[in-house]
Amino acid sequence: MKRSTVRGFGLACLVIGILYTGMDRFSHTESESKEIANYEEKIAQLESQLKLAKQQLQELENQSSSNSTETQDEPEVNNEPSETTTSTQQENVVEGILYIYSGLTPYEVSKKLEDMGVIKNAVEMELFLAQPEYARSIQKGQFKVNSTMTIEEIANLITGKQNS
Repeated sequence: MKRSTVRGFGLACLVIGILYTGMDRFSHTESESKEIANYEEKIAQLESQLKLAKQQLQELENQSSSNSTETQDEPEVNNEPSETTTSTQQENVVEGILYIYSGLTPYEVSKKLEDMGVIKNAVEMELFLAQPEYARSIQKGQFKVNSTMTIEEIANLITGKQNS
């Protein structure tokens, strides 16, 4: 084979590669714009659902506040309100055993606690556990937790740190 033939073939391969790359980029742009439009539509739907949920929540809060004012106007029948209050609070305490095994992330620990009903906000717990003094010292094992514990107390328990 002649040297010029090999050079021509190499140059042709280079040009074809450039053309394929250019066509690939243009074809992705069209599909990406369709995906972006779909995501924007979904976001708009979710925002409208969020707005509706906020309105419903506001209505429920208004109803509960009007119900509580009506309840305050009625005379109290029970002569032992303090005992009833403490027993109601004790009934709402959620207890459970948290199992932590090797490789569990702060997110997964927080999600488990939220699923158990021990904490209300997994994101807050995750952010707390992500702090440098807690992130690398989560221990494996079984931990008895309950909903009366604060996030810091739970974090100290599962990391083995003493309350300061």
